[in-house]
Amino acid sequence: MAVAGVMQSLPSGFLGRLGILTILVVIYMAYKHASRDKRRDSMPPGPKGYPIVGNLLALTDADKIPDLTRQWAKQYGPVVYTKMGAQDWVWLNSPKAIKDLIDKRSGKYSSRPRLPMMFEATSNENRIIFMPYGERWRNLRKIAHAGLNANISATYKPVQEFESKQLIYELCHAKDDKAFYDINRRYSASVIMTVTYGHRVSSWDDPWIKDIYSVLTRFTLASEPGRWLVDAFPSLASLPSWMVQGWWDTGRAWHQLDREIYLNYYRTLVKQIQEGTAPDCFIRDFYESGPEKFGIDEEAAAYAAGSLVEAGSESTSTVLNAWTLACQLYPRVLKEAQEEIDRVVGQDRMPTFEDEHDLPYIRAMVKETLRWWPITKTGMNHATTEDDWYEGHFIPKGSVVMLNWWAAHNSRWKDGQEYDPKRFLDDPHSTAECINIADANLRDHFAYGSGRRICQGLHVAQNSLFITMAKIVWAFNIERAIDDNGTEVEPKLAVLPGFLMIPAPFRARFVPRSKKHAAILDAEWTKAKKEGLDWSRTKTMRAKA
Repeated sequence: MAVAGVMQSLPSGFLGRLGILTILVVIYMAYKHASRDKRRDSMPPGPKGYPIVGNLLALTDADKIPDLTRQWAKQYGPVVYTKMGAQDWVWLNSPKAIKDLIDKRSGKYSSRPRLPMMFEATSNENRIIFMPYGERWRNLRKIAHAGLNANISATYKPVQEFESKQLIYELCHAKDDKAFYDINRRYSASVIMTVTYGHRVSSWDDPWIKDIYSVLTRFTLASEPGRWLVDAFPSLASLPSWMVQGWWDTGRAWHQLDREIYLNYYRTLVKQIQEGTAPDCFIRDFYESGPEKFGIDEEAAAYAAGSLVEAGSESTSTVLNAWTLACQLYPRVLKEAQEEIDRVVGQDRMPTFEDEHDLPYIRAMVKETLRWWPITKTGMNHATTEDDWYEGHFIPKGSVVMLNWWAAHNSRWKDGQEYDPKRFLDDPHSTAECINIADANLRDHFAYGSGRRICQGLHVAQNSLFITMAKIVWAFNIERAIDDNGTEVEPKLAVLPGFLMIPAPFRARFVPRSKKHAAILDAEWTKAKKEGLDWSRTKTMRAKA
């Protein structure tokens, strides 16, 4: 009480100024301590920063990061050093540097930087994507792999076939030239919700999808680059929360909201498992594997499932909407894809997964879209658990190591910023095969990451993207919107705020290529809707997996 009385008697604004002063002192002391090591004279080259904050101010605008980091790569080379507040950041700008360090030295480069707000406060240290490398992460990863490997992922193709038929139907009967954007989002959310929980999202009226997008909104606010000082300066976590943006109280409030949603989903599925009515899905496999044997409690299990939905809902729709943008900007690409579809599939039926081997241009479109429009604005971050040296440069323990796909994806081509699927037309390797290819320069892209933390949902994502792109190419001409004056609307390469590369809503017209195409897609969805999702086929496929 005495302390509180003294604080209340202080002049107005004093506590705020005292808090800022204390923060600056803490940062300065950490900065000076880190600067004593003589090995730091051999850090990789990079842009000069300001005292205390380093290069942080240059990267607070996430929208500028792609161009800025490409510029750094040209100026300083394949490995670039920046100081982000109190943290060392090392940017890997070439496929070779990524493979040499993230793949070949994965024992040192597989952790995550400390994120007091994003990981500790908002998820109670349960979001696997931000979890540091260790036994807990390995156990969760092992269980997830069993439910998402290539063979098991193939058993979800009936789900993707079914959902893609609804998507095609909805595109054909869209109310306006803006509707496609959320049609793609519903499709993406429904696929990953069905894969994870066995729950379809048939429309935007489903409360589950409303819950998920409320989680994603909070996730975006928590992960926005430069928004939370405590994630840029983790040492500030030792100070009272009120001195640093009230981060802890905000994060814990968001955690309680997310936790309630994820536990509700998880418990609903567990009840179905116990009653013998649960469909084949990731959570069923996860639960039946006995996660408690690995020290994984109910909340951690619920977040393991929720993290899949977080990753799969917005990322797949982001790629589909970016691809739609590419088809407007590069109309010849769609024409070339349609030529292949017509030659291989014809006009009497829609393409299926059985056609995939014979559709190299469609496969190349998937690769090129992920290369041209990666999932995040900042790249993929890892963290070192040991000191290391690379090509004469010192990389300290605890460094944030960025897979800078904005540079790496352009390094093979002079026109790397253009969209051209022909780059991969003669590539015989699947994306999964490219991950392990010996020559790093032959890798198609790094959109799924690299090393031990490679995205485990990549097989599901690849299948979703292929079947959707193939069906859309078969069914529609993707045309630009027309304004009130009858003039085509030029599409813009704009993105939403946050760290994800989500295209800002735009307009596009999905025009059926003929009345015959429209009639076939209508009939396909009418039949699929009447019969429902064929879980028996999924069960049969899983028994063989």
